[in-house]
Amino acid sequence: MESKWIETVTDVTTMNWRGELIHLTGVRALKNAKTGKIRVYPYDVAKAEVSNIAERINILPRDLGTLLILYAKPGNFKEGDVLYKYHLQKILFYLWKELEKKYAGSFPRDEFIAAENGPVPKSLKEDLERLEKEGLVKTRSERWIDHTSKRIILTEEGLRVAKELWESVPTPYIEEALRVKERIYPLDPETVRHLVHREYPEYRETYIKNDIE
Repeated sequence: MESKWIETVTDVTTMNWRGELIHLTGVRALKNAKTGKIRVYPYDVAKAEVSNIAERINILPRDLGTLLILYAKPGNFKEGDVLYKYHLQKILFYLWKELEKKYAGSFPRDEFIAAENGPVPKSLKEDLERLEKEGLVKTRSERWIDHTSKRIILTEEGLRVAKELWESVPTPYIEEALRVKERIYPLDPETVRHLVHREYPEYRETYIKNDIE
């Protein structure tokens, strides 16, 4: 009779990316119903590591990407600022896709919705409101070309928390955040829409409007 594996969580003692011994709790695992043996996959351990970092800093795991992108400073960019919400939405989408390809979903993320203005994080609006109440970001509406968009900026406390996060997560995630922001940030909404259509054709039918939030 084939053994049945049941999803569970377990504790794992391992090495972090710096080679330091760490103890992780709540790691997703599979338990053999017959033998009681526990099976853990490396990407679940990696995900638990960064989720534990988020818990230590007192943010939600899905906030990791938002704060990393806001803080990222590739080239001559300014850290702590994503000029408009559409930048953040599309940069987070590309960060998710790149990390999914390279690290098998080991980085926590929000759910993405296939909206008319392209793939957008389901909880970002509520998350930004929460982070603003917690004093980590501030938002304001600004006139941009022919419409009003939301600008998102890290506060002084937000910069402190994001810097601590930046120095805590494994280097590959930092490098990917820098690459994605450098690539997507300078692009206008129409260019981004065509880019997504070309690279992720599954969004062609739903992504019918430029993202100008």
